[in-house]
Amino acid sequence: MKKLWEKNYKQNNIAEAYCFGDSAVLDNKLITYDVFGSIAHAKMLVKIGILAEEEFLKLKTELNEILELEKQDKFQVELGEEDVHTKVENYLTEKLGDLGKKIHTARSRNDQVLVDLRLYSKENSFLIANLGLDLAEKFNKFALNYEFVPMPGYTHMQKAMPSSVGMWAGSFAESIIDDLEILKTAFKINDQNPLGSGAAYGVSLPIDRDLTSKLLGFSKTQNNSLYCQVSRGKGQLVIIGALTQIMLTLSRFAEDLLIFTTSEFSFFQVASELCTGSSIMPQKKNFDAMEILRAKAHEVITCQQRIASIISGLPSGYNADFGETKSPFMNAVEIVVNTLQLMNIVLDSISPNVKILYKACTTEIFATHAAYLLVKEGIPFREAYQKIGLSLDQLPKFDPVEILKNSSHVGGPGNLSLAKIVTEIEKGRRWWKEKITFYETAINKLKGGEKYAK
Repeated sequence: MKKLWEKNYKQNNIAEAYCFGDSAVLDNKLITYDVFGSIAHAKMLVKIGILAEEEFLKLKTELNEILELEKQDKFQVELGEEDVHTKVENYLTEKLGDLGKKIHTARSRNDQVLVDLRLYSKENSFLIANLGLDLAEKFNKFALNYEFVPMPGYTHMQKAMPSSVGMWAGSFAESIIDDLEILKTAFKINDQNPLGSGAAYGVSLPIDRDLTSKLLGFSKTQNNSLYCQVSRGKGQLVIIGALTQIMLTLSRFAEDLLIFTTSEFSFFQVASELCTGSSIMPQKKNFDAMEILRAKAHEVITCQQRIASIISGLPSGYNADFGETKSPFMNAVEIVVNTLQLMNIVLDSISPNVKILYKACTTEIFATHAAYLLVKEGIPFREAYQKIGLSLDQLPKFDPVEILKNSSHVGGPGNLSLAKIVTEIEKGRRWWKEKITFYETAINKLKGGEKYAK
């Protein structure tokens, strides 16, 4: 396959494999976005007189054909083919001759891959946000269903104070909502069109970058051409920062669930179909998915560190080092998508063992509340603390549900404000729906038959 840069020599095979060894696998995930970028770029070339309208329509037809072939797995970047950009341009040249050679006018593979990754990031942000909001909603419903089912609260891995299944589950709902707020910020940073920045220093043609921004559904055009290129790793890094927060939330849940489903606790039951078994121990039922989730969380953190390390200290301008950020970035995105899909299933497949949870609320976890009763009688808290601490074996019996409801301040187990969480989830859905609709409207129009209106 002819390289776009090929002149009077060919690259050494070992050097080529070293530079582009895994490029084919990764670039196959960018085919759709490379086509979108090419259609938008071609439309813009009509405006500046590089392409005639009839030429654009021919190019658009073949580019849409690539989309159809890709859906059927009939258009794939193969090993030995340098990248998706080369594959697309060579296909157009094969189909359309010299017309195909015009598509790269005023464009570099540097800004091509940037726009591909931005569109990949946008679509996956939409997916992650919707899965995350679904999961937050399920956690909140779980909290509502079991709002006043008591369970021990722990500090330092020891029983501490009365808590509830509602408080426990609700904490994950709120955490995911915060994680998605971070994703919003990352999305805004990435929602800028880098197309037209060229190799890093613009082009000496009167291109209309704002037009391609509109055609591709970006909210704005990224301004400085040099910054477009050097922001590549930054854009990926801020997204993975948000994804890391999501995985930290879910790994906490996974660890809790692994502990609370052991025979020693048995606070919750999990559906057997989510578990594996042992090849030697007939009685074993292993919740492997949660153990793997813990490891996957560390893997995403590692992806974040890899990208930060790769881009650290690079000089201004395009550097081939940037290409090495693609693998950890895509890996992190796919891990988070898969994890959220799994967790939405898990939430539908667990239930609390209410009797065991009540029984686990042993007398000592009410010690602080006993001290508060003395405080209500006018005794200073420190004296009440000392008195209760010296007579733990004489603590009265408490009704755990009554104690939970007495903690009625904002955020206490008696006032979890779960309705507010519903409001936050609905607010998040509206925000993301607006972004999705704006993007999908632009892309659907881009792929359609509309001619550019001068």
